[in-house]
Amino acid sequence: MSERTESRSVVPSYVRPAPSVVAGLPHWGWTAAVLIVVLIVVDVVARFFASPLDIVPVSDMAFTAVDLLTDPDFLVGELGRTLAIIAMAFVASGVLGVAAAYVLWRFELWDRAFEPYLNVYYAVPTFGLYPIMVVLFGAGVTPIGVLSTIFAFGVVTLNARNGFAAVSPIVTKLGTTLMLTRWQFFRSILLPYALPNIVTGLKLGLSYAIISVLASEFILSTQGLGHFISIAYDSFDIAEMYAGILVVAAVALISTFGISALLNRFDWRRR
Repeated sequence: MSERTESRSVVPSYVRPAPSVVAGLPHWGWTAAVLIVVLIVVDVVARFFASPLDIVPVSDMAFTAVDLLTDPDFLVGELGRTLAIIAMAFVASGVLGVAAAYVLWRFELWDRAFEPYLNVYYAVPTFGLYPIMVVLFGAGVTPIGVLSTIFAFGVVTLNARNGFAAVSPIVTKLGTTLMLTRWQFFRSILLPYALPNIVTGLKLGLSYAIISVLASEFILSTQGLGHFISIAYDSFDIAEMYAGILVVAAVALISTFGISALLNRFDWRRR
């Protein structure tokens, strides 16, 4: 009884740091292990239990995906186009979202006026605006880019607004005491204080941009990665359809992990 008591930590579990290794594997090892297990299960189901019209083995998906990634037409016309729209929507939603959040923080009346609309932002069927975008901008890249920017704009604005609103009144008074200009206060106090929330909003904004662009291309476009998957589905080209989905998953994972690693360098909570 005494040995068991001595082995227990006096530090409460909710304040202990997460263990770096569990069952001999780091966190990235468990991530890879889960992925490998899922791929093995899918491969077994495809080979022995499912119809070839429903799913194909993982090896077939991978080989077809490699063929696609070595095809210049696919790289430029499908993958390149999709990545360009995602990048455009992400940058535009980030800049506009942070700017809108600052304006709402700066003018309390505007903040109160727009708060109900921000709270129900995603209850509005955003894709229903596509016909209006086509009327305004014509068919092609622009309406999908604008629609995806609108879709990602809300989550960036909400998080940045929460970050600006979380600035302590004492910190604000400190800026007044030091007689900082508005730009100095924003650069030296407000932005660093709100940066963790802004980083979170940008990460979510990238995810929303990816979802919106691919969904728009799948339903509304005549080009792009989403359209490629849609055409493969309609023509019962199951191998190409799953290869396209595999490419989508790779793009999403690489983009999300890459932007997270980059933005985490600016998040002082992680230093």
